[in-house]
Amino acid sequence: MKNILFVIIAMVAVASADKLVNLKIDGMTCSMCIGDIKSSVGKVKGVNGTTVYLKEGRAQVKAQKNAKPEEMCDAVKKLGYGCTVVK
Repeated sequence: MKNILFVIIAMVAVASADKLVNLKIDGMTCSMCIGDIKSSVGKVKGVNGTTVYLKEGRAQVKAQKNAKPEEMCDAVKKLGYGCTVVK
């Protein structure tokens, strides 16, 4: 029982160590754009999940605290889109 409690506490600590990074993305026009961006940003070290909002021209990235937002934008830019980190 103690081991299970320890595992649950550790999982909560890891989950709460995430941060949200907001990206402004220019040039998205369709659902293919969304898939490409999610895939590319998802390969950045420390990224745990990405939600892309086509109409708003933005993405919200759930990442570990040590993940670098600039690397997320670089991944988007390599696809040919404009990207800036929103502070």
